[in-house]
Amino acid sequence: MKFGLERINEITEKMVKKELPYIDNIVIGENSSGKSLLLKKFIEKCQQNSNVYFIDAVNRGFDVKKASKIKDKPEFDMAVLKTRLGEAYFNLADSFSFHGTSTECAEMIYGNYEEDVQKLFYSLTGDKFSIVNGDPLGEVDFGDGKGLLSSGYQAIIRILLELLYYQDTVIQGHGVNHAWIVVDELDEFLSPKYSALIMEFLKEKFSWARWVVATHSCDLVAHTSEANLVILDNNVCEVVDINDYSSISEVQIIFGRLFGERKVMPSETEEILRHLLNNKINGAWGSYEEEWLNKLQKKDLSASQKIILQQIQRW
Repeated sequence: MKFGLERINEITEKMVKKELPYIDNIVIGENSSGKSLLLKKFIEKCQQNSNVYFIDAVNRGFDVKKASKIKDKPEFDMAVLKTRLGEAYFNLADSFSFHGTSTECAEMIYGNYEEDVQKLFYSLTGDKFSIVNGDPLGEVDFGDGKGLLSSGYQAIIRILLELLYYQDTVIQGHGVNHAWIVVDELDEFLSPKYSALIMEFLKEKFSWARWVVATHSCDLVAHTSEANLVILDNNVCEVVDINDYSSISEVQIIFGRLFGERKVMPSETEEILRHLLNNKINGAWGSYEEEWLNKLQKKDLSASQKIILQQIQRW
């Protein structure tokens, strides 16, 4: 079986060229499945002719003590993307590099987007907050007293802040209609409640965005619509329609296959046929599928397996 970089290049090429049924893509798989490599290769391909922004799995903190109220109009800096894709930071260290250095932080632009962040935060959570000026403890006021920001609330604020920054400096600032937003582990630090809400919320509020999102959350997958579900499992890449998995129990079956103690191996004929049929239907057919189709045509198949094989060949 062929996989690794060659297969990832094939699937990311189809995503970039929008050859799959939907524009948006949700990527799932265990930690060693190649999710991060897929995201990185996708970004590298996009940089050639498309606008793209990347929010890493570690870019989720929001330190209230560092939040600036100064409204110093920012400009988009490619150093943000360059730094995050570098070996020293990719999936390892938080970074923003607003002025081209690794020491700057996202909190310094908070003053420019404070009102919009607060409105979006309230729209999603139902909570209102304001940063208490000069508070050495880094506390926030939720209207009925002070409290520390939870890691989940920090993650929400940070994601909203970076999206507003990109929207302001690139989409509105340069008159761009659409851009790719790539987010690694969007559900990081989020509760199941907000994991379920976050994707559709972001799609509504940032309608210019085209999404490639990796996740470990069944809730996020089950409550997201109109997207390709890209499944990386045991050296294969399978694409299905996320609309076909609208309940937690249905998604858990997939996650059970990915993370369960006893995985169903894709070398079994039934699994291979399912994989080939899904990828043929969803436009994710590549050299890997062609290779396995040739192998199956030489095998002794049951009557039902032959019918599925015929469907694949006719599609």
